[in-house]
Amino acid sequence: MFALGPREELKEHGADVTTLMPGATDSAFHARAGMNNTAFGSGMKKNSRKDVARQGFLALMDGRAEVVGGDAATKRTALKHRFLPETWKATQHARKAEPQP
Repeated sequence: MFALGPREELKEHGADVTTLMPGATDSAFHARAGMNNTAFGSGMKKNSRKDVARQGFLALMDGRAEVVGGDAATKRTALKHRFLPETWKATQHARKAEPQP
């Protein structure tokens, strides 16, 4: 993950980096990206942006390298994805990002 490099490089300067992996979050992201008519933009349950931000902030304050932000289902999905092939995940993401008829 990209942020692990800067995390190590900045450690000696007293700076810390935490990677926040939020999953689907209730924000304007999908609308601004023109994705309202995709599986990501329309029917998917999304996490509270306040909860995700709070989890990210607390992880940073605790000095954690990474955190999955969101509800228990998001955290279970992230754990499951550690064991799935990257090519499969990319294919699934591409399918869900396609406009729905």
